[in-house]
This record gives sequence, structure tokens and C-alpha cells, in this order.
Amino acid sequence: MEKNKNVFVWVLLGVVLVIVLFMPKIYQLIENKKLPEVEEKVEEKIEHKKEVDKDVLDSLYFPIMRNSKYESNTYYSLDTFKVSNMSNQDILYNAFMHIEEIVMDSNGVKGTCTTLSKQFDSKYLNFRIKNVLGKNVKYTLSNFYVPEDSNSNYKGNWTYDSVNSRYVYNGICSTKATNITYYNLEQFIKAEYNKDDIIVYYYVGFAKIEGESYTIYSDAKMTNVLSSGKGTIDQVNELFEQMDNKDKKIYKYTFKNSLCSYNDYCLYEGKWINEL
Repeated sequence: MEKNKNVFVWVLLGVVLVIVLFMPKIYQLIENKKLPEVEEKVEEKIEHKKEVDKDVLDSLYFPIMRNSKYESNTYYSLDTFKVSNMSNQDILYNAFMHIEEIVMDSNGVKGTCTTLSKQFDSKYLNFRIKNVLGKNVKYTLSNFYVPEDSNSNYKGNWTYDSVNSRYVYNGICSTKATNITYYNLEQFIKAEYNKDDIIVYYYVGFAKIEGESYTIYSDAKMTNVLSSGKGTIDQVNELFEQMDNKDKKIYKYTFKNSLCSYNDYCLYEGKWINEL
């Protein structure tokens, strides 16, 4: 009888010990079953893009997308544009527009179609091409033409003198002016950094003016009319800015600082996009 009593005591002690040891886990299991599962929310990281300072924006060089208002051609007609799409003439003309007059001098020889006497060393054109269009641009030094509606003081023909490595000014020998003019309409939206790149957005439209009559188009092929009437180009630009933005198309420029000399930003590409 005494022996059975001892066995019972030892069994009871064992049960108590097991309960003491495992009670916390049992309690936790019961509590977990009581509580409904709550899905853990992971906060989405939103990358805030930094706006570009005005000084930096002003330093960017946008290639001339329409050489002359007397020509209907524009590089905006391409879905995606790069400097490699530019003709040799346009590369030389774009670079020339950034040559300072201080490097030009009188050579004693007057051009065929001008009373002025001007020349400059062709090395300056090489420098400007690499600095404003990119150090890897493919081009050939040759004659080029500065449109008569440009803001240059030396419009017309420049002749390349390969023997003396210089350009000589020849002036305007024949006018290309007509009663019909064409314009790119560009309305700035915003400029921001995207990692190491600078992205600039514009609303872009197109205008054709014949005499006093204008037509505004949303596309470079000038097929989709947005508005028409009578007015000057200044009035047309103002009207375009006042139009509903949903009727305008968006153009995105991307600039990289690895393409130019002197760590400046040069255009990588321009392209049409559907939305911001």
C-alpha cells in the first residue's frame, strides 16, 4: 500500500513539473488562436525626384529641332531623336551658333555674297561640337549654311578652306524666304533629376502661318488641327499655352553628363511620351 502511494506521488510531481515547464508555450498557443491574423503592411518607398535649378537648366543645350521657319521639316517628326539623327550640315550649324565672335577676324578677303570679311579657325568648330553636342559625335568639316531667319550676325554660307584649316564667310547668295512659315510650339512643363540624368518635359505643338492666317496642329506631320484663325506667331504661342493640356502632346528630353567635354550635360535623346 505504501509503495503504491509513493508511485502516485512521483507521478503527480511529474505531471506538475510538465505543466510548469510547458505552460508558457501552451498559453502562447491559446492566445495566438484567439487573435485574428493581421497582415503586415510594408510601406512603399516613394522616390522624390529633385527639381533642376534654373542655372543648370539654362546651361543645357537643346539642339535646334527646326532649322528654319521657311522649312516644314522638324526633328520632332521622329518618334525618338538623337544627335546621330542630325545631318552633317545641322551639326556644323548647331555648333557654329555657339562660336563667339571674338575668335573671328578679318582676312582681307570678302565673300562672294557679302561686303563683310570674316574668318575663323576650324578648331573652334571642333571644340563647340564636342562641348554642346557630344564628344562622340560623327561629323565632317565642310561648307555649311546659317539660315537667314537665325539670330546669328553671319547668316548664309560659310566655306571650308581645308588648306588653311579655316572657315570663310560668303554671306547670303539667294533668299529662301516665303509667305508660308512653320514653327515648333514649345511649352515648358518641368525639369528634374533622375539619378545622374536630367529629364526635361515640354508640351510641343506645331504651327503653320500663311499671310495672316494660322493653323495649330498637335503633330509634326500637321494632320491633327487644334485651332485656326488669324494672328501673329506671338499670338499663336500664347494661344497654345492657354489650350487644354490634354489636347497637347508631351516630349521628354534626357541629358547625361557622360557625353560632353568638361563634365557638362549633353542630350542623350528626345522622345514622345504618352503621359508624365
